[in-house]
Amino acid sequence: MQFNAQQQRAVEFDGGHVLVLAGAGTGKTSTIVGRVVHLLEQGVDPRRILLLTFTRRAAREMRHRLGQQVGPTAKKVPAGTFHNFCLQYLRRWPDLFDCQGLSIIDRDDQLQLMKLARGTVIGKDARFPKAAELANYYSYARNTNRRLQEYLKRFTDHSEEIIQLIENVIDDYSKRKRDCRYFDYDDILYIFARQMHRRKSLREKIQKRYDHLLVDEMQDTNPLQWMILDAMRDPAKLFCVGDDAQSIYAFRGADFRNVHGFADRLPGASTLKLEENYRSTQEILDVANWLLDQSPLGYEKKLHAARGNGEKPIWLQVDDEQDEATTVVEDLLERRDGGANWRDHMILTRTAWAARTVEAGLIQEDIPYRFVGGTALMQSAHIKDLISLLRVADNRSDQLAWIRFLTLWPRVGEKTAASAILEVFKQPNTDAISERLQNRFGANPRLGEAYQQCVGLLDAPAKAIEVAIEKLEPLLEKKFDDWDRRSKDFKLLKKLARDHATVGEFLETYTLDPISESEASQEEQDDLVTLITVHSAKGTEAPVCYLIGVQPGNYPHSRNNGDEDQIEEERRVLYVAMTRAKDSMMITGKVRSHGAYTPYYNQKSLDSGTEIPFFLTDIPNALVESDCQYGATNEFGDELTEDDDDWSGPIMSFRD
Repeated sequence: MQFNAQQQRAVEFDGGHVLVLAGAGTGKTSTIVGRVVHLLEQGVDPRRILLLTFTRRAAREMRHRLGQQVGPTAKKVPAGTFHNFCLQYLRRWPDLFDCQGLSIIDRDDQLQLMKLARGTVIGKDARFPKAAELANYYSYARNTNRRLQEYLKRFTDHSEEIIQLIENVIDDYSKRKRDCRYFDYDDILYIFARQMHRRKSLREKIQKRYDHLLVDEMQDTNPLQWMILDAMRDPAKLFCVGDDAQSIYAFRGADFRNVHGFADRLPGASTLKLEENYRSTQEILDVANWLLDQSPLGYEKKLHAARGNGEKPIWLQVDDEQDEATTVVEDLLERRDGGANWRDHMILTRTAWAARTVEAGLIQEDIPYRFVGGTALMQSAHIKDLISLLRVADNRSDQLAWIRFLTLWPRVGEKTAASAILEVFKQPNTDAISERLQNRFGANPRLGEAYQQCVGLLDAPAKAIEVAIEKLEPLLEKKFDDWDRRSKDFKLLKKLARDHATVGEFLETYTLDPISESEASQEEQDDLVTLITVHSAKGTEAPVCYLIGVQPGNYPHSRNNGDEDQIEEERRVLYVAMTRAKDSMMITGKVRSHGAYTPYYNQKSLDSGTEIPFFLTDIPNALVESDCQYGATNEFGDELTEDDDDWSGPIMSFRD
């Protein structure tokens, strides 16, 4: 592999803990793979190098690149997501982690369980937070390692009475999890970090297994993940690669300080930078660099283009959403007429809702597109119906899966299913369960047969799926109107299952990291325009990018007005959007009001009465081709001025 000077320095770094600040498009994946190759060349045992990423796809790519460099040795390097790494040890030493016999539930199951808890504690009070909101409270509190009450008091406006009721609901939810031997997505990190904190012997046992901890996308780590790294370091050295300017997932619990405060947390740690960008032209990077320069935080890096100069970004004033949609669609058609492929174009939107008019324009002009950020394959109703059979075969205590599986059959409603589940739970083994199902549902003999056959195929997941399809397809075909489209997903499911040794392993893999429909069907290989939310766009790029809705109220979003930390994250969201573009970037938005050229930042928010900030208000004319008139005067030519041990709490270190 060929490296520039900054990359080479990072690859061969021979000190203690280090943070590599890798700007957008600077080759962080090549650098982190190069670091592993270097360590192997220095004689480090590949089994003592741990590489942690955030998605299976990223881990797979790194293993592939590593394999190209070092051959079969790559398979000896442990590489995977934080959740899969932690789950591996939870499964290996369940007694040490107090998690014997637990089954993972996904987000949909979590919501169903939360609905049951809410209904039991609260009833039908429409004013009380819904199950999804309650699950978010619970998840955020866990991932930021705060007591639920502390989180609710700090981040919500609920009264003391409502907070107490929310805690009661969460207590009921937690009890239901324990009774059914469930653990949810958030429990994986929480249980691992908690036990590493509580048990010194466990911590030392895991510490001794690794000499080097390499972390990809460090800016996306949450407080629990930091605590895991903090517990595992020393003697192992941390090599963390990330970009504080691309930290945009605070709503998922990501902690900006894990990168921005790295040196403060680890005195003596080094910080290296990667600033040579291989994706974009300099004119695009000039706008992105300028945006960061306006921040009071000091990101202290400036991207420069290895590719050299290109064309200036275009910033277009639009009158409304319809004008914006027309502008984007006409430019797409013009580029297409000029010989460009549809796949060369990406439309980035702050929210899915904000893209509705542009999406309608694409449909109207018959422009083929995909909207990234849609339903995950494993979350689709027909897939979850099929998977419910595999789940009950794998875990006979899975109450939610039993309800879904049983109610698929004719004349089996929720009341009948609930009664049958009680009978199932009383049976001593799977043979007795099969017999009971055959007796109880004699009118549906395939019901008991389906369960019995899948139980016998727990070590052959692909065959188990074939049986499930055979038994359930007649039911699902009647249930779904668009069955021809949905049925194609089952072929994909069988293909995915072939890579797994057991049904349980297959279920765990895709519960932890669901496959999106677009990824699974490889639509990205088709000639399609990509319409995508910025939060889904990290890691993507396109020759031509359209940034729509870049206007006050969107950048930063109006709901964050007055919160400096959230406004700074909004700046980073726009930065991520800008740095997706390779050759051309068009920015569109409504910057003026009612035909006047008065900048929006001088307008008052109708809700709060405060001024609405806008990141591009003072952008120099030299950086963009623009028809936007802003900043200096209003429509009358007047100059405008600024005047117009208890496991709780954010424990940041085990060394405190």
